[in-house]
Amino acid sequence: MAKRFWALTVLTVFLLAAGTVRAQSVDDKIKSLEQELTQLKDQQIEMKKEATAAAAALPTFSYRPGNGLNIEAADKSWGFRATIESHFRMYFNEGQDQYERTNGEIEARRFRPGFFYCIDNCLWEIESTWDLDGFGGNSLFQRAVVHFHAENLNPFLPTIDFGADISTSAGGTIRQGSSATGAQADYDLMSRNNGFNTGSSGFGVVFNWDDRSLSGIGIPGRISRFQLAYAMPGKGSDNTFTFTDRRDLVAFLGIDPLANVKNKWLSGIKFEMGWWYCAVDDRAVASNSCNRSRVRENENGANSQTTIYDTGTIIGAGRQNYVNFGFQYTVGPYRLRAIAGSQRYSGGNLTPCCVQNLKGDPSANVFLIAHDIFVWSPKGFLTGSAQTPGSILVGQHFERDNFNCNNCPTINGGQYHRERVLLREWDLWYFVAPSMSVGVNYKWYDASNL
Repeated sequence: MAKRFWALTVLTVFLLAAGTVRAQSVDDKIKSLEQELTQLKDQQIEMKKEATAAAAALPTFSYRPGNGLNIEAADKSWGFRATIESHFRMYFNEGQDQYERTNGEIEARRFRPGFFYCIDNCLWEIESTWDLDGFGGNSLFQRAVVHFHAENLNPFLPTIDFGADISTSAGGTIRQGSSATGAQADYDLMSRNNGFNTGSSGFGVVFNWDDRSLSGIGIPGRISRFQLAYAMPGKGSDNTFTFTDRRDLVAFLGIDPLANVKNKWLSGIKFEMGWWYCAVDDRAVASNSCNRSRVRENENGANSQTTIYDTGTIIGAGRQNYVNFGFQYTVGPYRLRAIAGSQRYSGGNLTPCCVQNLKGDPSANVFLIAHDIFVWSPKGFLTGSAQTPGSILVGQHFERDNFNCNNCPTINGGQYHRERVLLREWDLWYFVAPSMSVGVNYKWYDASNL
């Protein structure tokens, strides 16, 4: 009996010891697994942090229709943007083809690749855009300019532009129409032919205050642009001597007085006013853009547009003043545009070419009214925008241009000295993609005294 008791005791102790060892072994394994899991979690968190940091350090890519592809460093130390503007036309003109009234030819009205380089969060922006229009035009810079965004330093400071080809804004955006802002095929006839045209200058310095709020003075709107420029629009070629020290001045103001009003019937009002003081230099070698008054049709020809009125080169050291006023009203899918412009020569005994001692007084004015409306889009009737594929835009504009030059015998053999040109235009455009459209312009001209 005693032997049996001791045997059971030994067996019990052995089993208890084995169970204890086995329990300790399982606990150790659990603790080991927990430690490994903790290490894996730490490694995963660290790898995620490293991946996030690496992604944050990569450049960002973005695309916006009408603005192009933008690549920007994560810290905004540099940026690069590439764009291209293209506008192709196929003409069907009335008249004889041997006099530039050809049909079925395609013109690259605008073909302009552009590159923008930004430095230091775009404090400095370098723009290089090429004008490859051809078809009677020139292949030159469209822009070769440095933009110093001083407003990034202080909101009261302007953007300062300088370079070999800069842009001035005396005509404003309301007059443009064109493919940029509406259905209208091109600029009004007077401003496209008086030397200002697009406002492109072979060189100059421009100060722009863009998109400035007026809430500080109690007006619920903004200044779209206020500009002062020391430049020479249209004079000479890009980045060349002009052989004259007589400079031009440009001033422009665009204002949306009720832009911040939450009322669709009021918020779409816009006003613009521009002024271009152009110096006339009578020396033969000097570059001039305002030493003649003329009007040509908007269609570009192989050599030039068809000329309707032309005073010829004006002799004298006077000046031309071009003033333009614009009004725009937008509500929903509809937009109304109206402009009135005036061109006046004065001073310096201005006379037509080859006629001495006769005082000439060339002058001109224009009135234009235009209507644009999106009649349909996939969202329904009277909806749509230039950013909505499938939108249909219908437009119509009327303009009257008046020209006058006393003592201008170069005009049609001296038979008359006044000219009145009417232009009526109808437009239909379909947007196949954001900021990309196809359509038709129909233009009807009427001129007196041809």
